[in-house]
Formats: sequence, structure tokens, C-alpha cells
Amino acid sequence: MAYKMEQEELKRKLMGLWEKTTHNSKELLGVLFDYYFDMRYIEYIEHEGKIISALCGIPYFFGYGKKQLKGLYIIPLSQEEGYRKKGTLSELLMEFNLRLKEDFDFTFLLPHTALLADYYGTQGYFSSFFILEERFTPLHDFRNDYYLSLNDSDERIRELKIALMDETFVSEFKGNSQFSKNQIIQFIEEIEHKGSSYVNLCHTKNDLEYLLQDHTVKNLNIYISYDAEKKITGIVFTQKEELKRTRVIASYVADSCSYYSLLEFIKNQFPDNSISINTFDPKIQTHAIIQQTYASSNPYGGDLDNTFSSIEIPFNMNKLLQPLGMVRLLRFDTILDFLASKRSDADFKLLIREPKESDREVNNGSEKRVFVVKNGKCSEESYDKYLHDNTVLKLTPKEVSELLLRKNDSSNLIMEAFGIPRLDLQIRLLPC
Repeated sequence: MAYKMEQEELKRKLMGLWEKTTHNSKELLGVLFDYYFDMRYIEYIEHEGKIISALCGIPYFFGYGKKQLKGLYIIPLSQEEGYRKKGTLSELLMEFNLRLKEDFDFTFLLPHTALLADYYGTQGYFSSFFILEERFTPLHDFRNDYYLSLNDSDERIRELKIALMDETFVSEFKGNSQFSKNQIIQFIEEIEHKGSSYVNLCHTKNDLEYLLQDHTVKNLNIYISYDAEKKITGIVFTQKEELKRTRVIASYVADSCSYYSLLEFIKNQFPDNSISINTFDPKIQTHAIIQQTYASSNPYGGDLDNTFSSIEIPFNMNKLLQPLGMVRLLRFDTILDFLASKRSDADFKLLIREPKESDREVNNGSEKRVFVVKNGKCSEESYDKYLHDNTVLKLTPKEVSELLLRKNDSSNLIMEAFGIPRLDLQIRLLPC
């Protein structure tokens, strides 16, 4: 597997394989490999001096504070066409996960098609990183959205916040930007290190330098909001897509005013484009979507103007959440310990058994350990102590993964029944 070739030869051949099978430019691949190539996180299969299949990994920490999880982002570098559907990718994934199990709590990847997602599902991966795609027409008024969000505020506070919109400025980050890369990196790090109910991917300085370096080559546009004192208050990353659409792929903002100011600026930059936003933070569980029907789009309507009628359609926002990627959990001990430290309401006893184990084998196995999660702590104890405790959950690794990585359920039935919260992982701004 890995380490058979010299580093530069391996790097050159991997870039050649990826360029041929994914059609990425040499320029983009060169920058990517300069920042992320690491022999420790490479797995490949060689045949007659040629790499026929390969995987590349990028390590990340999730969460911030004393306890973090460590995940490895796996980039499938694809395979030579004549070697596909022969089990080589399955072999690579198995070897990769086995070799790195002691170093990482989980591995994750982003399948680009439903067919690939189905395949990775057979390899122990489960849907995760749930997001909601919000779409807005070119006629949408983000400034008005901000004003509406202030309706519940005290009148004096509302007036101050309305005035704040006029004191918030936005510019696009370019080579001659008034803001340095270090200022941008520092702001994003500050936002990522704030407390959150989500387990967020935390970028390294190296990651952010990569994203800012020749970002136009990566099809990224970066917009910055700031106040009168030139202090950064928000940053968004966008990509231009086909069909006149701008996608906001990541936002880092200190307040809602900056968020809406950035969106309004982007809309004005591309007045004919619709805007699509990936968000993993639905504000409330159940919404009523406002469908705006403009007279200009009504065959029986009047003049081409912006008058409209509104129809409220109730829906459950969680049903619209879609997985952005997939996760394979490797180290349940550290994952459960992390979960206990983040969720003091978690309360369960769990024995993880192999899929073919019978209850008799479990009951007779004194070497078995039970994870006891309660009051913000996780301890491992002998199963003998809980031999006759019917509250101990006996689950396979697959069943535990399904529970921890489940989609958010508005009724919270699983938490109420078993005391097991979700491992709510979230990602944004991956290098490819």
C-alpha cells in the first residue's frame, strides 16, 4: 500500500491520476497538493508501476475546548477506468480505516452522486452534516428581512439596530483588498471558537491560507462586512453556478445585521442571479413558508411591478434537511466521552457488541465493557456489574452509528426514550 514510492514520485503520479479522472486543472491540483500532501494520509494500489486507485486524507479537529474529536476527510482520487468495479476502492477504504483507527475518531467523505452515497453506505458510512438549502429569487429584499427580524425587539433597540444597517459596509476581497489575509483568518478562527450546539469543523491556519490563496482559481468569491472603524464583522464565501445562481457556501458573521448586509450586497452585485444558501442552523423547528406571487409572473395579473400576494404554507423544516456528507465512526470510546462532556442531559448505559454475538455470549463475556454516560461524564465498567441490568442497551457498531448520526427529529423521541443525543457534526469550507 502506502510508502512504496518516493514522496515526489508518488505525488506526481497521484496528481496525474486525479487530473485524468476528475478533470481538475493542474494549477488547482498543484496548490492543493502543496498545502495538503502528507504521506501518512495516503493509501493507494499500484499495478506495474502505475497507481490504479488511491485515497488521500486531510485531518481536522471538530469542536473547540478541552475535548475535541479528530476526523479525517477522505478524498477519493478515483481509479483508472479499467480497474473499476473490481473491489479496489473497498479494499482501500478498509485498509485506510483500519490503519488510522488509533489516530482518528472517524473518517468522512462527500459523495457527489446518489449512486456513490449508496456505495459508501455499504462500506460502513452513514449520512451526516445535514444542511438546509434556502433559495431566494433576484427580487428578494434582504434589507427588509433584517427589519422584520427586529419586530420583537424593544423599540429603542430596534431603532439602534436599524441605524446599524447604514453603518455596515461591504466589499469584495481581492488582491488589493484593504483587509489582510491574517485579519480574515483571525476573524474566522474567532467565530469558529465560539460556543455552539453543533460540533463544528475547526480550520487550521493552513486551511484558511489555502482558501485565500488564488481563491478565484477555486471558483470562490469572498465578501467582507465591516464597520466605520474598519473592523471586520462578517465574511461569506460564494460560488457562481449555472442558471444564473450564486451559492453562499459558508458564512461567518458576528451579528445578523452583517449577515443581511452581505446578502444584500451580493444580490446587488448580481441583480439577475438567484441566491442559494447552505445553512445548518434552522432558527425554529416548524416554519410557515411565505410563497410570494408577483404580478409580473401572473398570466392574469397586472403590470410588471413588485406587488405580490402571500400564501402561508406550513411545513416542518427538519424534513427539508439533506445530508452533505457521510461519516464512518471508528472510536466509540472517545466519541461517547466527548458527547458526555458536551451534553449533561445524556443518560444511558451501552454495551457495543459484534454483529454476530448472541445475548448469551455477551452475558458470559466478563471482558465486555459497558459505557456509562451520566451527569456529563462517561466511564467504562465491567459488564459483570450490570449483568442483570435490563436498562443496558446492547447494540452493534452499526446500530450505535445510526443512533448517533441520525437526522434531527423534531419530536426528540430517541433522546426521550434512550437518553442518547445526536452527534451533530457540521462542516463548511472543505478544500475540494
